[in-house]
Amino acid sequence: MPQHVLVPIDGSDHAFAGLEYCLTSFPEATVSALYVVDPSQDHEATAGSADTSLDRAEDRGERVLDRAVGLADDYDRELQTSLRIGTPHKEILEVTKTDVDHVVMGSHGQSPITRPFLGRVSEAIVRRAPVSTTVVPESTDAIRNRDLPGSILVPLDGSEQSIAALEYALETFPKATFTAFHALSLPFDRSRSEVRGTYLEDILDDREARAERIFERATTIADEHGTTIETATGNDGPTNAIVDFAQTNGYDQIVMGGHGRSLAVTLTGSVAERVSRRSPRTVTLVRGDPTSN
Repeated sequence: MPQHVLVPIDGSDHAFAGLEYCLTSFPEATVSALYVVDPSQDHEATAGSADTSLDRAEDRGERVLDRAVGLADDYDRELQTSLRIGTPHKEILEVTKTDVDHVVMGSHGQSPITRPFLGRVSEAIVRRAPVSTTVVPESTDAIRNRDLPGSILVPLDGSEQSIAALEYALETFPKATFTAFHALSLPFDRSRSEVRGTYLEDILDDREARAERIFERATTIADEHGTTIETATGNDGPTNAIVDFAQTNGYDQIVMGGHGRSLAVTLTGSVAERVSRRSPRTVTLVRGDPTSN
């Protein structure tokens, strides 16, 4: 489970929702809040003022960090803070090269872009962060009213990365309820009764058999952690199946492998990135050995 969590914060409600999620979900972790001043942006220069726009931006950053410290105080938690100057996503990524092992951030920040797209900074972190990342698309009020960790959907595709996500979820959130989910990705939209006796039934049998093998492994892992896990499948391709199932059934969060069956270095175009873009619930993308998260 995470030991040192970085929360990039820019003053937006989504950013503070990320901090709320972090303080609730990782009670034993060290938490650091980072504010990045972007010198390339116009920071509301005021005529006749002795302060530069950068000075005012730094002052605003300090106020935002002070507010973050106040929020941590409400949880009786200590919060490390830092302010850096530079390009936001580059500075955040630079900090992840230290002893940080997890990043939690709002999905949009100050960006005017809204779903189905991540904000410019959050998308860069999702694609390039070397550590596991949680994207929070909800408001602070929604996170406060959610009984976290709650119910967790864990999409599985048989890859070691998806198994790492399951291990992460079980180890990090022992009080949650879990459902292992597999997208069958059927090349047709018909029920079993409609395909019985055709070559399509063989495809369905093969996909369902694969799902059962994946679920057997997931159940064994859950047993080793002393917990139970439900299982479910969806007929659509992974992205639609995962997002629709989570939303329809009211899951509180999704935990999934960062790369799945792909060996790509980045998440560009991957199922993980598309789910983090589209999901109305918090999504955690797990990378690497779960014991290192």
